[in-house]
Amino acid sequence: MVILPLMATRSDSPLVTALLSEAEAVFGHPVRTPSDFVLLAGQIEDRLREHISESTIKRLWKPSLAYKTVSERTLNTISQYAGYQHFQAFCDHLTNQGIMESEIITGKESIKASDLNPGDMVQIAWMPNRECTLRYIGSRQFVVLTAINSKIQPGDKFHCSVFIKGRPLYVDSLVHDGVIYESYGIGTEHGLTRLHLERTK
Repeated sequence: MVILPLMATRSDSPLVTALLSEAEAVFGHPVRTPSDFVLLAGQIEDRLREHISESTIKRLWKPSLAYKTVSERTLNTISQYAGYQHFQAFCDHLTNQGIMESEIITGKESIKASDLNPGDMVQIAWMPNRECTLRYIGSRQFVVLTAINSKIQPGDKFHCSVFIKGRPLYVDSLVHDGVIYESYGIGTEHGLTRLHLERTK
Protein backbone atom coordinates (compact mmCIF):
# COMPACT_ATOMS: atom_id res chain seq x y z
CA MET A 1 0.00 0.00 0.00
CA VAL A 2 1.23 3.50 -0.89
CA ILE A 3 0.64 5.68 2.18
CA LEU A 4 0.24 9.33 1.27
CA PRO A 5 0.68 12.46 3.37
CA LEU A 6 -2.60 13.87 4.65
CA MET A 7 -2.04 17.48 3.68
CA ALA A 8 -0.99 17.66 0.02
CA THR A 9 0.85 15.82 -2.73
CA ARG A 10 3.37 17.24 -5.19
CA SER A 11 1.68 18.21 -8.44
CA ASP A 12 4.46 16.53 -10.44
CA SER A 13 4.03 13.21 -8.62
CA PRO A 14 3.65 10.21 -10.97
CA LEU A 15 0.59 9.27 -8.91
CA VAL A 16 -1.08 12.55 -9.81
CA THR A 17 -0.18 12.08 -13.47
CA ALA A 18 -1.71 8.59 -13.41
CA LEU A 19 -4.87 9.92 -11.76
CA LEU A 20 -5.32 12.64 -14.38
CA SER A 21 -5.01 9.99 -17.08
CA GLU A 22 -7.77 7.95 -15.40
CA ALA A 23 -9.97 11.04 -15.20
CA GLU A 24 -9.41 11.72 -18.91
CA ALA A 25 -10.56 8.17 -19.68
CA VAL A 26 -13.86 8.95 -17.94
CA PHE A 27 -14.05 12.38 -19.59
CA GLY A 28 -13.62 10.78 -23.01
CA HIS A 29 -10.58 12.61 -24.38
CA PRO A 30 -7.53 14.60 -23.24
CA VAL A 31 -8.28 17.67 -21.12
CA ARG A 32 -6.47 20.44 -22.99
CA THR A 33 -8.64 23.41 -23.95
CA PRO A 34 -10.53 26.09 -21.99
CA SER A 35 -13.81 24.47 -23.01
CA ASP A 36 -12.52 21.15 -21.61
CA PHE A 37 -11.82 22.83 -18.26
CA VAL A 38 -15.35 24.24 -18.15
CA LEU A 39 -16.99 20.96 -19.18
CA LEU A 40 -15.00 18.87 -16.70
CA ALA A 41 -15.77 21.25 -13.85
CA GLY A 42 -19.45 21.01 -14.76
CA GLN A 43 -19.40 17.22 -14.88
CA ILE A 44 -17.76 17.01 -11.47
CA GLU A 45 -20.35 19.41 -10.03
CA ASP A 46 -23.25 17.47 -11.56
CA ARG A 47 -22.06 13.98 -10.66
CA LEU A 48 -20.47 14.53 -7.25
CA ARG A 49 -22.04 17.75 -5.99
CA GLU A 50 -18.48 18.90 -5.37
CA HIS A 51 -17.09 22.16 -6.73
CA ILE A 52 -13.66 22.41 -8.31
CA SER A 53 -13.01 25.67 -10.10
CA GLU A 54 -12.05 25.82 -13.75
CA SER A 55 -8.85 27.56 -12.63
CA THR A 56 -7.91 24.61 -10.40
CA ILE A 57 -8.55 22.15 -13.22
CA LYS A 58 -6.45 24.26 -15.59
CA ARG A 59 -3.56 24.27 -13.12
CA LEU A 60 -3.85 20.51 -12.68
CA TRP A 61 -3.64 19.79 -16.40
CA LYS A 62 -1.19 22.54 -17.35
CA PRO A 63 2.18 21.78 -15.70
CA SER A 64 3.50 25.24 -16.53
CA LEU A 65 0.73 26.80 -14.42
CA ALA A 66 0.63 24.24 -11.61
CA TYR A 67 1.20 24.95 -7.94
CA LYS A 68 3.88 22.83 -6.27
CA THR A 69 1.31 20.73 -4.44
CA VAL A 70 -2.29 19.58 -4.89
CA SER A 71 -4.65 19.55 -1.92
CA GLU A 72 -6.03 16.31 -0.51
CA ARG A 73 -9.59 17.51 -1.19
CA THR A 74 -8.87 18.14 -4.88
CA LEU A 75 -7.20 14.75 -5.32
CA ASN A 76 -10.03 12.98 -3.52
CA THR A 77 -12.62 14.69 -5.73
CA ILE A 78 -10.79 13.84 -8.97
CA SER A 79 -10.40 10.26 -7.71
CA GLN A 80 -14.15 10.03 -7.06
CA TYR A 81 -14.83 11.35 -10.57
CA ALA A 82 -12.54 8.58 -11.89
CA GLY A 83 -14.50 5.96 -9.95
CA TYR A 84 -12.54 5.56 -6.72
CA GLN A 85 -13.56 6.23 -3.13
CA HIS A 86 -10.68 8.65 -2.60
CA PHE A 87 -7.08 9.27 -3.71
CA GLN A 88 -5.64 6.70 -1.32
CA ALA A 89 -7.95 4.08 -2.84
CA PHE A 90 -6.69 5.00 -6.31
CA CYS A 91 -3.06 4.63 -5.20
CA ASP A 92 -3.85 1.29 -3.55
CA HIS A 93 -5.41 0.18 -6.84
CA LEU A 94 -2.17 0.94 -8.69
CA THR A 95 -0.20 -1.03 -6.12
CA ASN A 96 -2.55 -4.02 -6.22
CA GLN A 97 -2.46 -4.10 -10.02
CA GLY A 98 1.30 -4.49 -9.87
CA ILE A 99 1.70 -1.97 -12.67
CA MET A 100 5.22 -2.03 -14.13
CA GLU A 101 6.48 1.46 -14.87
CA SER A 102 10.04 0.57 -15.89
CA GLU A 103 11.04 -1.94 -18.51
CA ILE A 104 13.91 -2.66 -20.86
CA ILE A 105 12.35 -3.13 -24.31
CA THR A 106 14.12 -5.70 -26.48
CA GLY A 107 13.26 -7.44 -29.71
CA LYS A 108 10.50 -5.01 -30.62
CA GLU A 109 9.83 -3.71 -34.13
CA SER A 110 10.62 -0.01 -33.92
CA ILE A 111 11.45 3.09 -35.96
CA LYS A 112 13.66 5.81 -34.53
CA ALA A 113 13.44 9.39 -35.75
CA SER A 114 17.23 9.62 -35.51
CA ASP A 115 17.50 6.93 -38.24
CA LEU A 116 15.18 8.72 -40.68
CA ASN A 117 15.83 11.12 -43.54
CA PRO A 118 13.49 14.00 -44.41
CA GLY A 119 10.84 12.67 -46.76
CA ASP A 120 10.74 9.16 -45.28
CA MET A 121 7.18 8.01 -44.59
CA VAL A 122 5.91 6.05 -41.59
CA GLN A 123 2.60 4.23 -41.64
CA ILE A 124 0.94 3.43 -38.30
CA ALA A 125 -2.35 1.84 -37.23
CA TRP A 126 -4.08 1.25 -33.91
CA MET A 127 -7.34 -0.06 -32.51
CA PRO A 128 -10.12 -0.21 -33.40
CA ASN A 129 -9.58 0.78 -37.05
CA ARG A 130 -7.46 3.91 -37.10
CA GLU A 131 -4.47 4.55 -39.32
CA CYS A 132 -2.21 7.37 -40.45
CA THR A 133 0.59 7.99 -42.90
CA LEU A 134 3.26 10.39 -41.66
CA ARG A 135 6.13 12.14 -43.44
CA TYR A 136 9.32 12.91 -41.56
CA ILE A 137 10.39 16.53 -42.00
CA GLY A 138 13.45 16.53 -39.74
CA SER A 139 14.34 17.41 -36.14
CA ARG A 140 12.03 14.69 -34.73
CA GLN A 141 9.02 16.31 -36.44
CA PHE A 142 6.38 14.56 -38.54
CA VAL A 143 3.48 15.85 -40.61
CA VAL A 144 0.29 13.82 -41.12
CA LEU A 145 -0.34 13.02 -44.79
CA THR A 146 -3.42 10.80 -44.49
CA ALA A 147 -5.64 9.82 -41.57
CA ILE A 148 -8.52 7.36 -41.28
CA ASN A 149 -10.92 7.39 -38.30
CA SER A 150 -8.46 9.47 -36.30
CA LYS A 151 -8.70 12.70 -34.32
CA ILE A 152 -5.43 13.86 -35.84
CA GLN A 153 -5.89 15.05 -39.41
CA PRO A 154 -3.82 15.67 -42.56
CA GLY A 155 -1.61 18.70 -42.04
CA ASP A 156 -1.24 18.15 -38.29
CA LYS A 157 2.35 18.10 -37.03
CA PHE A 158 4.01 16.63 -33.96
CA HIS A 159 7.37 15.64 -32.51
CA CYS A 160 8.28 12.03 -31.75
CA SER A 161 11.53 10.15 -31.05
CA VAL A 162 10.53 6.52 -31.56
CA PHE A 163 7.64 4.33 -32.77
CA ILE A 164 7.38 0.84 -31.26
CA LYS A 165 4.93 -1.76 -32.56
CA GLY A 166 2.71 -3.08 -29.79
CA ARG A 167 3.37 -0.06 -27.59
CA PRO A 168 1.41 3.18 -27.10
CA LEU A 169 2.73 6.15 -29.06
CA TYR A 170 3.12 9.40 -27.13
CA VAL A 171 3.89 12.50 -29.15
CA ASP A 172 4.53 16.07 -28.11
CA SER A 173 3.89 19.55 -29.47
CA LEU A 174 0.94 18.34 -31.57
CA VAL A 175 -0.34 21.15 -33.80
CA HIS A 176 -4.02 20.47 -34.56
CA ASP A 177 -6.51 23.03 -35.90
CA GLY A 178 -4.08 25.80 -35.07
CA VAL A 179 -3.82 24.72 -31.41
CA ILE A 180 -0.63 23.30 -29.88
CA TYR A 181 -1.11 20.39 -27.48
CA GLU A 182 1.73 19.56 -25.14
CA SER A 183 1.22 15.80 -25.47
CA TYR A 184 -1.06 13.29 -27.19
CA GLY A 185 -1.41 9.55 -26.80
CA ILE A 186 -2.13 7.13 -29.65
CA GLY A 187 -3.06 3.49 -29.12
CA THR A 188 -2.88 3.94 -25.37
CA GLU A 189 -4.72 0.69 -24.62
CA HIS A 190 -3.30 -1.85 -27.12
CA GLY A 191 -0.40 0.02 -28.70
CA LEU A 192 0.40 0.36 -32.39
CA THR A 193 -0.92 -2.58 -34.39
CA ARG A 194 0.99 -1.76 -37.58
CA LEU A 195 4.28 -0.02 -38.19
CA HIS A 196 5.77 0.36 -41.68
CA LEU A 197 8.58 2.52 -43.05
CA GLU A 198 8.92 3.73 -46.64
CA ARG A 199 12.29 5.28 -47.43
CA THR A 200 12.73 8.10 -49.90
CA LYS A 201 14.50 6.98 -53.06
